[in-house]
Formats: sequence, C-alpha cells, structure tokens
Amino acid sequence: MNVVYNIGNDQQYQLLLTLKVRQLHSNGFTGISYDDLHHILINHKWKRRQPTRLSEIADDILHLNEDEIVRWLAVDSRVKGYSSSLDDYRHLIEKEEL
Repeated sequence: MNVVYNIGNDQQYQLLLTLKVRQLHSNGFTGISYDDLHHILINHKWKRRQPTRLSEIADDILHLNEDEIVRWLAVDSRVKGYSSSLDDYRHLIEKEEL
C-alpha cells in the first residue's frame, strides 16, 4: 500500500514551488504566483494520483511547463466564470462608473 506524501508545511515542497515560480517569472510569466502553482498541483495534477515520494513531487513540479499552467488556469477561470453572477463583479462595475 502506497502512503500519500504529506506536503502540508513541508519545506522541500515550498522550496520547489518557489524555485518554479522564479523560473517562470524569469521566462516572462510574471503573473503566475506560488498559490497558482499550488492550486494547479493539488486540484489538477494530483487530483487522481497523489505522489507518494518527494522525488515524484519534485519531478512533477520541475516538469510543469508554461503551456500546462496556462491551460489549467484558463480552465479554472472558465469554471469560476460559469459559477459567478453579475453581482459578483458589481464592485468592479461601480468603480469604473466613478
């Protein structure tokens, strides 16, 4: 039986994500945050198969490419858009009218 690796507050996991964010920023993807990558890994990459070893986590993080990240963020934005109403954006509309 495989035990799922607990990423909780793991320093190695945090370091790997930070390194990946810095790499993406140096490649011009400055809008991608640590939280974006964490969300992509938890909710997309590891949704069906969670890693059991730190080496699997490192491999998954370091091999994420920009196309995958942008595709997953686009899917998330569509899902959020479908579940939103115009009232959710009222504060933005009211600010523009000022």
